[in-house]
Amino acid sequence: MLPALYEIRSNRNVGHVGGDVNPNHMDSVAVLSMANWIMAELVRVLHQLPSMDEAQVVVDAIAERRVPIVWQDGDVKRVLNPKMKLPEQILVLLASSPDKVLANDLLRWTECSTKKYLKMLLTQLHSQRKLEFNKFSEEATILPPGSAQAQEILAKYV
Repeated sequence: MLPALYEIRSNRNVGHVGGDVNPNHMDSVAVLSMANWIMAELVRVLHQLPSMDEAQVVVDAIAERRVPIVWQDGDVKRVLNPKMKLPEQILVLLASSPDKVLANDLLRWTECSTKKYLKMLLTQLHSQRKLEFNKFSEEATILPPGSAQAQEILAKYV
């Protein structure tokens, strides 16, 4: 992966012959993904953290999907487009999270008016197979169809 990364870095604007589409965004996404993977591998193999759990947290944070419309500070996330509908916000927030997300966190992040309404939306998205929602633990995680829809939502709003 390092030679490919070096090739993109060294041959800027050289390897893109023809075409009217600017490749800069595509190149930057590839470089960021490769660099994140390399860093996560270095941490995974060479870490000297006190526990495997701490190393796993670092690797997960490095490998986490970056969603430009989601702002995060500590344990708070916000969708930066206030026009986005609540079901769309839920999918985008779940897509930006590497692990399961508690319904209470989604309630805080979306500032939904009631937990009952949020749980109803989570149940609907669950029945559409966009996400997996466990009613007992109140945890949600995105499923592949929901991830695909989140990508469509991001393309629409970004």
